[in-house]
Amino acid sequence: MSTLGKVCLCLTMFLLLLAMAPIPGKFGGWAPKLLVVHNKWNETLRDSRSKAAAAIQSEREAGLEFASANADLISVNTGWGIVWTVPPRAPNNAPDTPSLEKQADGRLVVRNVGRNSGMRTDYNDDGGAQQQQIPVVHAFYGAAGGYVYAGEFAATDVRDDGCLLTPVRTVTPQEVTAWPDNGTWRLRSMVPSGHRSKIDEWNVHLYRTAQLIQQADANIVKQQDLLAKAEVALAARRKELLGDPGREPVPNRPEFTAGLLQTIEDFEEERNQLQLNVDTLRRRINEEIAVRDERLQTLTQQTAQLPAPDVD
Repeated sequence: MSTLGKVCLCLTMFLLLLAMAPIPGKFGGWAPKLLVVHNKWNETLRDSRSKAAAAIQSEREAGLEFASANADLISVNTGWGIVWTVPPRAPNNAPDTPSLEKQADGRLVVRNVGRNSGMRTDYNDDGGAQQQQIPVVHAFYGAAGGYVYAGEFAATDVRDDGCLLTPVRTVTPQEVTAWPDNGTWRLRSMVPSGHRSKIDEWNVHLYRTAQLIQQADANIVKQQDLLAKAEVALAARRKELLGDPGREPVPNRPEFTAGLLQTIEDFEEERNQLQLNVDTLRRRINEEIAVRDERLQTLTQQTAQLPAPDVD
């Protein structure tokens, strides 16, 4: 064995004896203690790597959820156009804060929402010529369960700092009353085609319902007129049947005052009494005839008993 090999062997034996030496410690010598620390660091590193992998996976899933939610938000907001939010009127609002005031006829007076806010009144046609247009605004008002669609309005008077919104369809006083006097409003320049189709369907349904209600009201008025005439006729027929004591008597026409029923009843009583009198008279006549016949028979018998006359 070479000198270097002997030196390495001696060094190895020395280190082995040193590692096995009874140095005070929790796990014996410093070498076992070093192995325990090394194992703890390995476990910590393994746990950290697992947590990092889980965090990366959670971040990836959160990113996917965020992308999906963002896509849904973009899809929901697509087709709504420009949105103007009008908060409730308050003393501490800034001077340029939008405000809205409803009128009794259904019009909406809007302040601080006009051309300066993006409400366009002109556009370029296919030929590049500038054309004027009346902007269409869809109004929504805040309610307990969210926002309620108030209807489609035409911006008939658009200024730089305000406009006047006129309902496209006729609104009822009940609808205007349901709108808040001082609430939150959202004005939109567009609505998606699907929602617009539903709105048109509901407008047609409301129009037809209003027509049916109008026809029903006219029919009710007509029926009430017929009922009034029928009641007048009924009262006249009732007076004819039961009589009208307040009417001036007509000679030989007692039914006008006493009524047909009473007149017929009186006539029947008179007829019955007359019939009784006739029956009584007929019985007396029959009795007199019987007496006459009996007397004639007696007279005939007596005449037969008389002697025959002498004949010369």
